[in-house]
Amino acid sequence: MTSVVRLNRWAQVDPTPHPYDPAAALDVVRRLAPPVPPAAPAFPSLRPSDPVAWDAYQRACQQSLEWNTAMTEALVREYGPWASGWGMAPHATWDCWAPFVTSQEETVALVAEQLTRWRRWLEGAADRFGRLLPSLDAAAAAGPDDAVAAWEAAITELLTATVAWVEDDDGWQGRCHRVLTWLLTAAGLPEERSVTLVNQALGSRFDGWARLSAADVADIAEHLARDVVGPRYGAFAGPGQGGDDWPDTWPDAWPSWRATNRARPHS
Repeated sequence: MTSVVRLNRWAQVDPTPHPYDPAAALDVVRRLAPPVPPAAPAFPSLRPSDPVAWDAYQRACQQSLEWNTAMTEALVREYGPWASGWGMAPHATWDCWAPFVTSQEETVALVAEQLTRWRRWLEGAADRFGRLLPSLDAAAAAGPDDAVAAWEAAITELLTATVAWVEDDDGWQGRCHRVLTWLLTAAGLPEERSVTLVNQALGSRFDGWARLSAADVADIAEHLARDVVGPRYGAFAGPGQGGDDWPDTWPDAWPSWRATNRARPHS
């Protein structure tokens, strides 16, 4: 049985080596899809005090989860590992626990639509990477200051584009983490190191329920860029700019990691 893969490395989701015909997607999914289980009853209508209804809901959710797993594994075998993210497409309408459609044909059509949205998102990311990665290589050859500036610009562009793709204010965190990790791994950083650096850069913003502001994007980009380029930039102070010249807080009361009069939470 094919395992559903984690999508931390760009090599896993790079669409370039894997042909995909969106016009044929519906027929392919129809051929691969296992029988759709009955839809789970709506959770808000259940009362936990009703054990029969609660047990029925849990069984339906488990069946739906098993169906999602089987569908994903079939898509991965057909298309490659990139397809395992089909339920994470921008503006996704798929609930991974319980499909909200009841017929086989409606479910198959929804999966094909989500798979195509995911593919198009990956193709857009591939286009950006194809443009950004050579500029990062060129800047690295020019020196660390140029490298930091190039990484800041690349990260800012990716964050801005990713947040724009997400409709829900509480849905940007995973998307931003994923895209930034892909960029780092595509540039040659090991997966574990990439995940750590992105976690550190995003920090407590994962707990937020509001979209990233322009100031947040700039702060994340600067922080991550300096950590990627090298340790000497971890507590960077530019020419004529001491660390204590930065305010203790940043817009929206975010602590500024650049201030040296407080312990930096990321090392």
